[in-house]
Amino acid sequence: MIDEFIAKNSKGYFTIEADPGVGKSAIIAKYVQNTGCIAYFNLRSGGVNKAKDFLEHICLELIQRYELNPSWPSNATENNYFLSSLLQQASDRSVNSKPVVIAVDALDEVDTSSQAQGSNILYLPKHLPEKVFFILAHRKVEQVKIPLELDSETPHQSFDLMAKEYCDQSFKDVNTYITNRIQESQLVINWITSKKLTVEEFIEQLSFKSESNFMYLVYVFKDIEQRDRQDFSLKNLPQGLKGYYEKHWNLMGMNAQPEPLDKITIVSILVSIDQPISCHSIAQESAVEELTVNKVLKDWKQFLHKQHLEKKVCYSIYHNSFRDFLNSKDEVRIARGEAI
Repeated sequence: MIDEFIAKNSKGYFTIEADPGVGKSAIIAKYVQNTGCIAYFNLRSGGVNKAKDFLEHICLELIQRYELNPSWPSNATENNYFLSSLLQQASDRSVNSKPVVIAVDALDEVDTSSQAQGSNILYLPKHLPEKVFFILAHRKVEQVKIPLELDSETPHQSFDLMAKEYCDQSFKDVNTYITNRIQESQLVINWITSKKLTVEEFIEQLSFKSESNFMYLVYVFKDIEQRDRQDFSLKNLPQGLKGYYEKHWNLMGMNAQPEPLDKITIVSILVSIDQPISCHSIAQESAVEELTVNKVLKDWKQFLHKQHLEKKVCYSIYHNSFRDFLNSKDEVRIARGEAI
């Protein structure tokens, strides 16, 4: 699909759209691996999702890869003038008319608050030089607004990964993923045997439950491989990713009465802050004891990204789909002071 677009056009934007967890990032990563093209992966949980970071990374990549020797202007990361100039130079220096391809993942995670009003997301150029292509990925347009205005000379094609004609291929990809994960993990093989299932039964049942969502599969395999979750069974698995999140919300006692106000407050802070945050900072912000915050973070560990920043252990929401789920909860919205 990507190669076909590049073959048919002299330049342009190709966009992959799909629901969270369906495999957009996997497609981008595989394409980058196969072609070696320049790439940028936005990651809200790591705070790597601003135009400044994107422009600095892409401009440096273009300079190094195409052996350019420009002077770096002071406003290089404040607009797309410098990027556009480098794209033209890269196109001119490209060997054997080989296209200049740049892949950008997770546009829906970009923080546009520091960008000039009316600008394209990440300051992507409205006009591209010949032989220059951007491969983009984001959630479906009805779920998130992506500001991207192009001129009439720049082709743009959207590829809907959720379209019916691709369902069969998605189903095959899911079965392949499950098969590979089984082969990679003795813990999974032992678990299947302990449940008196055949490999074929396991693949069929898990594929059906997943609704072709790879994020669902990631969580389920984590559950199986955790030795403290041996009570886990396919029969009790909820249907689809939202069902999985809902079940965990309930398991964590979030529906208990009286309401677990401390837990709700801690979760609302994690959802509201784009940057990774430490246990101590959450305790200060929530006015909840640090020991309680630490316990809640441990309970939610499979949904959190843990990293060391400035000698502190910090946490952020692992995947955007889980952030969306938490943001949909009235309890979380009320804790943030929103009207419902």
